[in-house]
Amino acid sequence: MTPLIEQLKSFTGTAIITSSGEKISFSSLISSAENLREEIKALSQLESPSDANLNVQGLGLSAIKTSPQRLVDDGRQEWELPYSSVSDFVIILFALEGFTEQFSISSDRFYFSPVSVKENKGLVESRWFLYTSGTTGIPKKIAHNTESLCAAIRPSETATYHCWGLTYKPNKFAGLQVLLQSLLNGDCLVDCTTGSLDEKVALMITSKVGAISATPSWWRQLIMAQNSDTLPLSRITLGGEIADQQLLDVLSSQFTSAKIFHIYASTEAGVGFAVSDKKAGFPLAWIKDGVNKTQLKIKDNLLWIKPNSDNVQLNSPMKTIEADDLGYINTQDVVSIEGERVYFKGRINGAINVGGHKVFPETVENVLLTSPLVAQARVYGKENKILGSIVVADIVLKAKPESLKHKDIQLALLLHCKAHLGRKDMPTKINVVDELALSDTGKLARQ
Repeated sequence: MTPLIEQLKSFTGTAIITSSGEKISFSSLISSAENLREEIKALSQLESPSDANLNVQGLGLSAIKTSPQRLVDDGRQEWELPYSSVSDFVIILFALEGFTEQFSISSDRFYFSPVSVKENKGLVESRWFLYTSGTTGIPKKIAHNTESLCAAIRPSETATYHCWGLTYKPNKFAGLQVLLQSLLNGDCLVDCTTGSLDEKVALMITSKVGAISATPSWWRQLIMAQNSDTLPLSRITLGGEIADQQLLDVLSSQFTSAKIFHIYASTEAGVGFAVSDKKAGFPLAWIKDGVNKTQLKIKDNLLWIKPNSDNVQLNSPMKTIEADDLGYINTQDVVSIEGERVYFKGRINGAINVGGHKVFPETVENVLLTSPLVAQARVYGKENKILGSIVVADIVLKAKPESLKHKDIQLALLLHCKAHLGRKDMPTKINVVDELALSDTGKLARQ
């Protein structure tokens, strides 16, 4: 596969707009990445590089230095390259990809081995190591290569220039997908990962962002923000959480010219499939026929996916992915079949144990979100001596009703839940809060 830095050389104009509004060109990114490669190559040839630092003045990087402070499993030292902005991230990424045999990406730095650089006599196939979000458990280290990470990147359907809003952190799988989709098509990437929601909306409006990929939780916050309905969106993508019908309908009515997709993807399996019919869930026919060279099956109410990539083989030495003999990966996502549709219920390890009965927070949240009173909802378990756990919900109101008190709102929502949930799935308490926190992946903070 052609190295990513070479693919960028056919593009001109603005590649990145920073959170402060600064514009960075494709030529500037390429020049900085190539210069960084030369510095890494020179440093790797030193007899004792431990105390040496990269000369990054003029490379467009904030403050990057090397420091071999950790040992990998086989005893080799790894250097680190910290980053503090999206532009730093992109420069380091395109410098290392196709140049080093492997590198790891954490929340604020890259790690790579100087041995792989020192022995490099030409282009190499780089192995990338990413970390899962750890939403309901400990983050896992997952191996990818450039081909698997670019498998879902599609050329623009038209010659139309797009501006992509980056809402995910760039080190996460979803963030990398947006970053690569934008830059490898010669589009502009707008950094919307920092600042308040109102500041992000203002930046997107000023930058004329037309495409955004974000979690359902992030979209729920966006549609509550002032002036968000003036965004000239032509492409809306949801991922990382369950996309419910209520939200899909709201986005469809508010952004009538936009194509809407909800994507099923994970760090372990890569991009599985995209649903474009503006309906929650996905067609049951995909279980039998597959979709876009990806095969699906349901076993014990769990979705298993066989991606069109080398993910299973790449990760077999580390045993970080649970896969069967046929190459299907256990997603740990519980699903149910209703008619000709498959719906997601939640993560198997995220269920609340109420007296031996499993309650999926996402299922209760989706019911709460169908109430005209609720803008956002988070459901979680609270320890109980008798039942093990009880179900509690925090909700953000769409608007503060002048005539209703909190007790009246709570009663109305409990009655709403009673009409749609079983007795054991009912929340025992509903709290009205001003806002719900999101994790650095854009998902509801559940821990």
